[in-house]
Amino acid sequence: MDSLIYSLNVVAPIFLLVIVGYFMRRLHLMSEAFAEEGAKITFKLALPLSIFRSIMTSDISQTFNGKLVFTTLGGIFGTFLILCLVVPRLIKNRPSAATVVQAIFRSNFLILGVPMARNMFGEEGMGSTTLLLAFAIPSFNVLAIVAFAIIANNDPSKSIGSRAAHTFVEVLKNPLFVGAVLGIIFSLGRIRLPGILDSATSDIASMATPLALLTMGAQLDFQKFKSSINVTLIASFCRIIVCPAIIVGTGILLGFRSYDLGALFVLFSAPTAVSSYVMAKNMGGDGDLASQVILVTTFFSMFTITLGIYLLKSFALI
Repeated sequence: MDSLIYSLNVVAPIFLLVIVGYFMRRLHLMSEAFAEEGAKITFKLALPLSIFRSIMTSDISQTFNGKLVFTTLGGIFGTFLILCLVVPRLIKNRPSAATVVQAIFRSNFLILGVPMARNMFGEEGMGSTTLLLAFAIPSFNVLAIVAFAIIANNDPSKSIGSRAAHTFVEVLKNPLFVGAVLGIIFSLGRIRLPGILDSATSDIASMATPLALLTMGAQLDFQKFKSSINVTLIASFCRIIVCPAIIVGTGILLGFRSYDLGALFVLFSAPTAVSSYVMAKNMGGDGDLASQVILVTTFFSMFTITLGIYLLKSFALI
């Protein structure tokens, strides 16, 4: 019973904000326009600053765990490569194929995973999660852009060089990538912001998670869950069950426990990243399919994450 209560205390506060956002929209306490603008502010300002400050204020040189980092990157890149080889063979529509690849390998680590880790371990146990944040966020964004550039872009008039240049520019322009890279530079260089900037960026960063969760809930639209249902369900199953089962299981076999295993779990068990919808829409993907996978994985991850935490806690692995 203690393990179940612990699991619910970790997961419930996160998803409660999503539910509140959903009903705020339905009760007309939040307009569709505000939800879209709020999501844009979150993606372009609040989340990048949140990533930047989380990494900047941690001492990466002290918390670095090579085994954990390489396991994480191996899981992300390995999943991505397998998906790039398999998905286009099964889904002939290239924009849809690229969207599915992104939906499966890219988790909502920042918005849902990091708050869950904080609920699980408190601020004192966030070292492993923050360390993975510095590597996972740039990887997710770079690989997502590469997936759309390679799979979705089927324009024969564009050379490989032009596609590579376009991909490189898109990576450099991505706010989350920029925030992560600057955070790493400031952390390794032990650079700190002046008092005024530190306070201002801290205030903006602190609203990232609640604003992201509320606007995510407000933008959930169950009526859109209509087309591509089979693809949506398969992609969702892979995202919230297959990926965490394989990678967290591998982490257990490699000897990870406590904070390290918890960081792996929240990274790979989180639902599809909300920002993947924005990426799909802006890079020639299937926006409707992306929104459907986000909807399904977000809803069902309430149960899969709770079960996962319960099992890990019951076997004294975290």
